[in-house]
Amino acid sequence: MSRSAMIFAGVLLAAGCGRGDRAPASSSSRAAEVPGGEHSASPPAATTPATAQPAPQTAAPDAAADAEHQSAAPEASGDPRIDEIRKKYAEIQADKGLQTSELRMECSGGEGRAEVRLHQKNGAVSKAVLKDIAAGDAGSTYQFYYDGGRLIFALNDAFPFGEPPKTLLRQRRYYYHQGSPILCTRKSVEGPSDKVDSMLHQAPNEPVDCSFAPKVERLASMVVKGAAGMDELKKQLCPRPPR
Repeated sequence: MSRSAMIFAGVLLAAGCGRGDRAPASSSSRAAEVPGGEHSASPPAATTPATAQPAPQTAAPDAAADAEHQSAAPEASGDPRIDEIRKKYAEIQADKGLQTSELRMECSGGEGRAEVRLHQKNGAVSKAVLKDIAAGDAGSTYQFYYDGGRLIFALNDAFPFGEPPKTLLRQRRYYYHQGSPILCTRKSVEGPSDKVDSMLHQAPNEPVDCSFAPKVERLASMVVKGAAGMDELKKQLCPRPPR
């Protein structure tokens, strides 16, 4: 099965399996569901580290949307664990001293690629962005937030899809405490392409099951390793080679 078909199938299954819809990306791009299956080994991923540079400034997490259309702040829920995640998220977003580096990976046969951006302080990753791009430009963007090397919050944005004049956007959010998911939400909107971003921001988050949360955590554990995790990430994201 081609990588594009896998991504499309993942989008159709999202409502039932808890896959991420639209998550705040580190760029203005959005994201689709990550392929869920385990894949056999592929040739080592080619990675291209970029020169470290200061992280771009971001708006306050409680703003309507940040400069990259990423309204990502966790909502207060009355659960002190969620409130603590919200606090840590705000600290990471406000930290202008983070250094960024980038890695890139190509699947064999032109079956897609991935881009990883790491935001670090004192050698520790606070935030990572994974853009999983399938052949045909389908794909998904994830934002991972870490505390002490452990994932605490993740967002998944599906790349927009649909035919003009309407576009469909989906977003899922995952909250983790001590390595386990404690809350998962989703939102989905469809509307004119020039208004759908603001519509998504206004849409309410709906609690959903966390069946996909372990796979999101697994991706985050690969990404946080940087170059050392690229081969493992390639096995997860790239389609299986033909037998």
